[in-house]
Amino acid sequence: MGKKCGAFHAVTAQFTPPQGGFVARRSRGTRGVGTVHPMQLTPVIAIHLCAASSAFLIGPWVIWARRSAQQRPRLHRALGYAWVTLMLMTALSAMFIRSDTLPNIAGYTPIHLLVPVTLVTLFLAFRHLVRGDIRRHRLTMVGLYIGACVVAGGFTLLPSRYLGGLLWHGLGLI
Repeated sequence: MGKKCGAFHAVTAQFTPPQGGFVARRSRGTRGVGTVHPMQLTPVIAIHLCAASSAFLIGPWVIWARRSAQQRPRLHRALGYAWVTLMLMTALSAMFIRSDTLPNIAGYTPIHLLVPVTLVTLFLAFRHLVRGDIRRHRLTMVGLYIGACVVAGGFTLLPSRYLGGLLWHGLGLI
């Protein structure tokens, strides 16, 4: 099925109509041990990857537009709305990417806990903004950027993850 990439074997994403989502499935190898085949870049994963990557890149610009010596509130607002939209796309698309290779409940792994955290945090950030509490708005948004983009993004670079496997295998490190 999939070509083995050194010690790295990703996960095959399959559409399962009864459950209505993409599920990563582990298959049995010839040695009787569970082996994993390269994950296919499905449309849902592509949307998730593009939205998350874009949010990661836009985030510092949003912060800079408001925190620099010469403030740019229009740029901050425009990029901020773009960033929020990308974060919503990332969180909602994650609900359709499921795996049975990690401890999970109905295909949802611990990383899926970031979905409600992201949605609640975005709500709270806008609530702070509406109430005029700019300091809490800033802290909430910067915290979400660091937690959901930087930290979670760092975990995607683990060799066992799809993007991490592509990166480390491409560099020839595994």
